[in-house]
Amino acid sequence: MTTMDQDAEHSFINHELSVNLDSTNAFEGPEKLLEIWFYPNEASIPNKKSLRSISLDDWSEMLDLMKCKVLSIKKTAKMDAFLLSESSMFVFDHKLTLKTCGTTTTLLCLEKLLRTVTEVLSWDFLHPVEGKYSPYKVFYSRRCFMFPHKQLSVHRSWSDEVNYLKGFFTSGSSYVIGPSDQCNHWKLYVTETNKDLETQVGPENKDETLEILMTGLDPKVAQKFYYDRTPSAGSTVTEGESGHTVGNQMTKITKLDAIYDNKTNSKLIQDSFAFTPCGYSANMMIDEKYYYNTHITPECDWSYASFESNLPVAEISAGTQTQLDIVNKVTSIFCPTDFCLTFFAKNTLNENFLSHTELLDEVPNYERKDKVIQYLDDYHLVYIRYTRAE
Repeated sequence: MTTMDQDAEHSFINHELSVNLDSTNAFEGPEKLLEIWFYPNEASIPNKKSLRSISLDDWSEMLDLMKCKVLSIKKTAKMDAFLLSESSMFVFDHKLTLKTCGTTTTLLCLEKLLRTVTEVLSWDFLHPVEGKYSPYKVFYSRRCFMFPHKQLSVHRSWSDEVNYLKGFFTSGSSYVIGPSDQCNHWKLYVTETNKDLETQVGPENKDETLEILMTGLDPKVAQKFYYDRTPSAGSTVTEGESGHTVGNQMTKITKLDAIYDNKTNSKLIQDSFAFTPCGYSANMMIDEKYYYNTHITPECDWSYASFESNLPVAEISAGTQTQLDIVNKVTSIFCPTDFCLTFFAKNTLNENFLSHTELLDEVPNYERKDKVIQYLDDYHLVYIRYTRAE
């Protein structure tokens, strides 16, 4: 049984933005996902400083460069979860995950971010010879855009994004996963692991990440994510009700807070937001250090939903669920016409990695179209694409 704490206090809410934010012109659902591990774990940070000590002003300045804002923040003992005007950011002591949709210029944050960790935290990752940065690990990925001609700056093409990343980091490689001549492939840039930073023995890193990227949502499902701030006859929305309040209602109605069978009884903290006239974002935090997020663009001509999670499902569910069960739950909520999933695991002995290479060949009501297993230094990736069975 999950202990729900949807009323856990926000450490910050941008009230003006949350009241006035309008998503009428937001249409590019597929996100740009940047994850930077500065150190392998908290124990390896030499001066014991933390990304979480960076000020909100500094984070806001960085996000301004990307053309997005902070809507609200909720904190646990292990992370700060930012709900953004375009998706999410999760900040831990030693790493961050940044996910933004629309026409945000995600990679333009890098100069400010790297300068901040150098000046504020005194972390020095600059390679003395190459003049580039070498943190522990960097991932950047995205699905192909629906409207690539609308993107800005370096995000107009994958080659521009990769060249921009290579200007900052050492030892990076890029991959196009899936049919490159179609509009449904997935792209990845990843650096080699900087093992010189593994200076302290910390908890075993069982890092795993599941991402499900869905298009062609069932229209009846998509309609649940429309929100008019002006109440109508029979509406449950009252005048002036906030996007956060309605977002929490959407979470309950769609059961997006019940994806995992939480046998550990860990407290679940949620931060959800309903956009006007449509759209939805939610951060869910479980057991202080795990998260999953959901972002939805429901417009019928370009409907899209994403689900991303770093939860070790076998641990949280005490063995009652596999990642296949999570995929089935998520896709049964949205009923997409097609979707792709990616699953990263730290090593091939990870039970969930093995289940993805074997069990996920068959997802109920869907046909598998593509399957790629990629070995990436000390990480391993499974990519699978599905379409709804006729």
